[in-house]
Amino acid sequence: MNAMTLAYPVEEWLNEAERIAYSDYWNDETAEREKPFWILDGDFGKMERYLAGTSLVQQLEECAAVLRQQFGRTLHGVGCDLAAGTLWAEPHLFRLGNVEKIYCIEYSRHRLLKLGPAVLEHYNISPEKIVLALGDFHRLKLQDGAVDFVFMSAAFHHSDAPEQLLREIRRVLKPEGVVILIGEHVADIRWKHYFTQPIKLLVARLVPKRWQRRIWGIVFETNSLLPNAQSRQIVDDGLGDHDYTLSQYAKFFSGAGFRYQCLRGRSLQAFVCVI
Repeated sequence: MNAMTLAYPVEEWLNEAERIAYSDYWNDETAEREKPFWILDGDFGKMERYLAGTSLVQQLEECAAVLRQQFGRTLHGVGCDLAAGTLWAEPHLFRLGNVEKIYCIEYSRHRLLKLGPAVLEHYNISPEKIVLALGDFHRLKLQDGAVDFVFMSAAFHHSDAPEQLLREIRRVLKPEGVVILIGEHVADIRWKHYFTQPIKLLVARLVPKRWQRRIWGIVFETNSLLPNAQSRQIVDDGLGDHDYTLSQYAKFFSGAGFRYQCLRGRSLQAFVCVI
């Protein structure tokens, strides 16, 4: 472990079986060295340029504004960043609210224990404000009603069990708790999908998965000639990257007892959910 990670408290939330389950998928450190979030070379500019291009920071800022203006609430107190990745969001979460502490839950050991602390240190985030937890976001090792807010960036659609995930989020939230989800796919059917779906089907049937992964970085798994708004289309083969429709999100949120507001972009959308 890099010495600088010792400054931040670390908790192990995984049992032995869970540590093994997705180790290859989440912990391939070599595969990530060419990505913009690989900042161990000291180049934080490439991460910031990438974030600026994705509009994720802007989405987070817009969600904080909606939370305040439409629901009369703020980011404050103790929070959870689920599937926190390299912890790029933490400086912004602290900036946008009166946040005291954030539990950063992540499955990837090198993201959480190497890249994350480097980001925190670069942006002068105090160790007293952070807990690094190696864990599964479906099973949070927190007491009922322990946190004021939950944040997820480009992560909710990776869940194979969104209803279970939301029940767990609801469990750990305080009665006035809030949830912010950003970087979610816009997956509702548009006219262009009637042209692209046959191509996906052709690729799925004719191109071996290893070549799909090498060429496009994803695997197309579909048996339908026409797009199906009710299907959960898996577009990668790790934990699964699901395209949920807006009606599915509505069903997930209402089923867990949340009211919500959707912030719709061209290719990405965000949600502000309150109890």
